[in-house]
Amino acid sequence: MPLQIDLPPGFAGMPVGSDDKMNRGHAWTVAENLASGAGKSVEEFGSYLMALVPAMQANGIRVFGKFAVGPRPSDVATLTLGVVRWPETAPGNPDAVVSAMAEQYRSSHPRAVVQPVRLPIGPAVVAISGGEFHLPEGDVRAQIKAEYQIPLPDGRSVVVLSVAAGSDDAWPAVAEATARVAWSLRGQENA
Repeated sequence: MPLQIDLPPGFAGMPVGSDDKMNRGHAWTVAENLASGAGKSVEEFGSYLMALVPAMQANGIRVFGKFAVGPRPSDVATLTLGVVRWPETAPGNPDAVVSAMAEQYRSSHPRAVVQPVRLPIGPAVVAISGGEFHLPEGDVRAQIKAEYQIPLPDGRSVVVLSVAAGSDDAWPAVAEATARVAWSLRGQENA
């Protein structure tokens, strides 16, 4: 099912598809815009992006990028939107599917705030969670994440929209930006 979304203001990222020539073009466009800020050449930055494409494709990721969620340089969020297929056609009752998805999310993320919601495209699960990641060398990073899981009307796939930031202060902006993208999700024929 072809999808469209409205991305947050200032979003810098790339769509990921099955056409490698198109992916390369998107990667080089992003690299031309961002390489100098990252202290890399366009070729180097573009090759880094292209190295990520196979993993993103394997995980159903269709859009990946970053945008500002606050005034500080550290107030940057990462947006990932993926589409995954159900192993088999989902049961006919979308509300029952969403209820089961919410329970599954709660069981694997007991400290998250999880609830079913109704979006213009249909019922969905929304979750807000936070935590710390302990990296090598004793580096500890905070993360706040808003996630929507949206079964598509085709009954064969689900959209997973995740927005994460490394600042606890950014959680209201992360939640708001994620909600705006989720509410904008529509099938191409509905656009």
